[in-house]
Amino acid sequence: MRKAEFEVPAEVFGDFAEKLTELELDNRVLGRNEDNEIEIEVSYSKAEAGLIDKLEDYLEELIENIEEEEEEEGDED
Repeated sequence: MRKAEFEVPAEVFGDFAEKLTELELDNRVLGRNEDNEIEIEVSYSKAEAGLIDKLEDYLEELIENIEEEEEEEGDED
């Protein structure tokens, strides 16, 4: 089994967890890091490597959305 680790901002943990469930990947929560992100370890087989790529892309989208929302809030001030 291969393993991948993800650092997920708390704001999008629910969305990320839903995607993990949808992809049916084995995972475990390791805890929080110093940036208050939730660390998740995902176990996968070689055949599931493409699913890890999808998960990485999805997390990247979620983080971009957070950054865009923060920029919009900053513009409103």
